Amino acid sequence: MPRIPYPTEDQLEPEARELMANLPPLNLIRMFANAPAALGPVTDLGQAILLRSELDMRLREIAILAVARACDSDYERLQHENICRAIGMPEEEIRAAADRNPEALDEEARMVWTFADQIARNVRADEDLTAKVLEKLGRRQATELVIACAYYSAMGRIIETTGVELEETLPTENIDPDEYIDD
Repeated sequence: MPRIPYPTEDQLEPEARELMANLPPLNLIRMFANAPAALGPVTDLGQAILLRSELDMRLREIAILAVARACDSDYERLQHENICRAIGMPEEEIRAAADRNPEALDEEARMVWTFADQIARNVRADEDLTAKVLEKLGRRQATELVIACAYYSAMGRIIETTGVELEETLPTENIDPDEYIDD
């Protein structure tokens, strides 16, 4: 049961109802409808991270799984494990990232996982690791990675504090990567 109730249909503001009609049926989005002024900006940023960034999708998802583990957010982890499958990540790699086993990842993925874990746990990554990420990914993708880590850290905290419940059928379970993820 959520700690903060989801709004009922008649409690939704018209703008929130309209926005929600064009978004996936996620309980997280329903929770954000309690704060209608935040609903659009939060979902816009999430879509920018998932659909419009240049950061490699695989690396982005490894970072999100690291953040979900650091925040202890099963909701976030399960949703993004399905996104990982949709983009073709091998199950062994998904398990390594989700189950806090970065040593099983390749060097680049391990660097991204550690960077994301440090941001989620310590607010910032150490200087040496940040320099390595910048050198490997470049300024734009390194910044996109930081934004993704910060965004999903915030989402994990919101999910866990408000008590967002996992959907009975995950909307991400049967996603078509061609429809969901831009190349």
